[in-house]
This record gives sequence, structure tokens and C-alpha cells, in this order.
Amino acid sequence: MKSHYTIISSVVRPEIQEKISIGLLLVSTTGLYFSCSRNKLAVVRSLIDKSLFRFLNDTIRQIDLAIETEVANKGTIFSSSDHHAQFSEGYLSYMNRYSNNLISFSSPVQIEMEADQNLFNFLFSKYIDATETAPKRTKSVEAVKSEFLPKVNTHFNIERELSRNDIPELLMSVNVDMIGKNEVPVFSQIIDFERNMNFIQQDVAVLEFLFNALEKQQPKSFLVGNEPDKSAYPKSHAAWNDLRNYSKFEFVALEDIERVKVYAEEHEVMPLLK
Repeated sequence: MKSHYTIISSVVRPEIQEKISIGLLLVSTTGLYFSCSRNKLAVVRSLIDKSLFRFLNDTIRQIDLAIETEVANKGTIFSSSDHHAQFSEGYLSYMNRYSNNLISFSSPVQIEMEADQNLFNFLFSKYIDATETAPKRTKSVEAVKSEFLPKVNTHFNIERELSRNDIPELLMSVNVDMIGKNEVPVFSQIIDFERNMNFIQQDVAVLEFLFNALEKQQPKSFLVGNEPDKSAYPKSHAAWNDLRNYSKFEFVALEDIERVKVYAEEHEVMPLLK
């Protein structure tokens, strides 16, 4: 079985095309493996402008999202003659030729081995960073929501718009990820702290509006969020740090979101609205 890999580099001096290898992508019919070195990213952060580093981080996130989409659709992808078309050798060769001045993809290298985690770790150590184990990929907020929300739809109204017709004390209409009730109202918002601060503020405002509207009923509220990179997103990191200690909401790390489901089951939470 064949696989192919490409090395992802950050261009730190475009005028002479000086690059630092930061990540590896390994592709085969059985899976996709991708990770970036934290050590290398720290070096790049010290060499390029903050705004460029933020853009680099966003590009890496887009690769992660693309991989999650491919994996989610693996039933159709694995039957394709050009497996993982978005990461085919032809497409990666195209990316190698037309890389921008911030990130580049090496020409894909084919190997006569089936991809697995051990092979990926070996290649990562050889070509990217021998001082650290390939970091485990964490799921994006979008992927967590798409997997988790259907599992709790018997306990909560999911991604529901609420108005004053639903809750008369509500200041204005809001869109909430989860809302239910048993002995008290229970609601939760999943916040991506690597988005623009305006979006973070909007999500937090939803929690604040709901808490204030339901305060007399002593509601239970969860704020679910991932810690952003402090260097790339300093304002978002400060907001995350403040909010995780805010007494109105119980903070839950994104990887621990199952805690919300456990609470709903233990307290027999039901959807607030029919």
C-alpha cells in the first residue's frame, strides 16, 4: 500500500525564500495524519510579525478543518480512485508550485508503506522535530459541536434562537447552543477563543443576557471553550483567562465537554421549549 507525505514550512524571509519546516502531512487510503511542531512554531513566532503569525495559525486551523471534513466523509472518500482528493499528490504538487509567501508545501514524496501513527511519528521526528513527539491533534470547535450536540438533543434545545416570547425577561433575541430545564434552567455556549474578538464578545453576551433574564430561577450555565495561543491571540487569551474564573458560569475545557452531558443525565434535564 502506498502513502505520500508533504512537509509544510513557514517562509520567514520571502525575499530569499528562507523557510523553517513546521509540520508534516501524511496521506493514504486509510487515513490522514497532520501535526505541527510547537517548538518550530515558537521559533517562527519570534521571527515574523504578529499579524503574519496569526495568519499562519489560521492557515493551520484551515488545514485541520479540511482534514476533519475528509475524515467525516471517509465512507465516500475511501471508495474514490483518487483517495483524499483534497490531499492527493496532484493537489499537493499544485500547492508546492503556488505556495504563498507565508506558508509552503514541499513536493509530495511517495513511499511504499501504509500510513499509520508509528510511520507518521517516525517521519515527524526525522523531518520536522526530533525533540518532541508529534503533538496530538485536537478537534476544532466546529468538529466538537457537530459530534456533541446531537448526543444531547434529548436534554436540550439545540442551537435555538430565543426571543422575549420564550423568555419575557430576555433583553433581546439570542442564539444559544444548548438550553434545557429541570429544577433550574440549564444552558451552555461553546466559544471558539481563536475567532475574532467580536464573535467572542457576542457569544459571551448570550450567556450574560440569559443569566440575567433567568437569575431569579438560579440557572446553571456552562461556558465551554478552548485555550487560545497566548502569543497569536493575546486579547482572546486574556478574555479566556478572565472568563474561566467568572462565578456566573461553570467553565468547561473543550476536551471535557462530556461533563455537560453527564450533568444533564444526572439532573434529568429536558429541553426548555417544546
